[in-house]
Amino acid sequence: MAALAAFLSCSVYGTAAPGQATYAVAISRSAAADPAWLDVAEALRDKHGVDAPVIEFDESSDAGFASLVETLRQRKASMVGIVLHPARAARDVTAPLQRALRMIDGDPESDVSWGIITARSAEGARRLVDHAEPLTMSIAAGTADFPMQRFDHSAWWSEEAAHRFTLHHDGRAIDPGITAQSIGNAAHAVLDVPRIDLLMTGGHATEKGLELGFRRPAGAVEPRDGTLVVRCHDGRVMPLVHASPKAWIGAGNCLLGHVNGPDSLAAVAIESFGVRAHVGYVVVTWFGRGGWGTLDRFTKEPGVRTLNEAWRDNSDAIVGELARRWPGSESLVIASWQRDDVGSFNREVALWMKERSIPEADARELAGLLWDRDAVVYLGDPSWDVRVQRQVGQTADPWPSMVSRGAGAEPTSPSAPGPSSDAAPSPATAPSSATAPSPPRGSSSDPTPASTP
Repeated sequence: MAALAAFLSCSVYGTAAPGQATYAVAISRSAAADPAWLDVAEALRDKHGVDAPVIEFDESSDAGFASLVETLRQRKASMVGIVLHPARAARDVTAPLQRALRMIDGDPESDVSWGIITARSAEGARRLVDHAEPLTMSIAAGTADFPMQRFDHSAWWSEEAAHRFTLHHDGRAIDPGITAQSIGNAAHAVLDVPRIDLLMTGGHATEKGLELGFRRPAGAVEPRDGTLVVRCHDGRVMPLVHASPKAWIGAGNCLLGHVNGPDSLAAVAIESFGVRAHVGYVVVTWFGRGGWGTLDRFTKEPGVRTLNEAWRDNSDAIVGELARRWPGSESLVIASWQRDDVGSFNREVALWMKERSIPEADARELAGLLWDRDAVVYLGDPSWDVRVQRQVGQTADPWPSMVSRGAGAEPTSPSAPGPSSDAAPSPATAPSSATAPSPPRGSSSDPTPASTP
């Protein structure tokens, strides 16, 4: 009877009977209370030609998530876009949502492809929904270790040393002579161009911004008054005005995907910077399999997976490994995770292990995989066909002035191989998701979890 009541509490909007369409649209109760956000859900429904009504669910209770799961099960949905208001899109909603969407059938992995539709405002979310054109990525930038030679043009600046800045141009690496004082100008010059397809970042971050240096702070990219800006080391603030459709993978950033309000970086990046898919952590980072694993799956085999597929495959691999190596851990919920309390989390995991006579040697991997299991979210329409290009092409150079300024300089970071090379890219790619990660990147080189991003 309780299960039936939970199902009946799942309201729907619209008049059509549920059909067999594989795409479903859901909206949280708090978002549905605002007509502008309900319009976002209806626009998503129209975009995908869904005959079934929009599903409303209570995001504040287990019964609400159970009702969403039951409705998706009955509709045989294989993909779902979930509209959340930015004031109610933090990890207290996204983590139970991740767990619930693994319960549609009997296996421990996720049972639908899904993504969260949100932004700073309903208007920004509507722009996200309205975008449908596929994107083949050929221009990339960021601070994370990524295979630069996969792209026609790419830019990388070091998290470790603020003055290291490398462009990959026509198969060669060029360092334009950036200093710790001028990195802000350089980052703005890279980011504020008519087209960038992919950002990949690591290092210090919170919901309030991405630092431009890890060991040596040199400014930040942060939200201000509804737009993203580059704040330079000397205090100057330069807005980012170009908003080409792009994806952003926060592979090693603490909290970069955590939408804890309308002015969080992820919400503003969708609103004003053209981000149409964002993969990022909702907690502090230390183990790294969730973010770096997604980046690896997305870039290692160019064009094979969309970003949503790479994220889902990586998440399923984490859950699958937990279920295979430590049965029961795949569904374990630890309250201290929600508080970003790494110390208490480790103690609770250790106690769980002791009760089951699990060897202490397993502690780091078990705790790390559990930490990352619900930690990385996908913001965007899961149907978006966005992929890394399969082979190098002839995309116009977005940074000709920087290349000209840096021509002839000796690179201060390892040279990237040419387009036809199979050598290791520069910087080095993230570790394979099939192996245990090296000491965490983006927070600390100490293998003990760091509680500060």
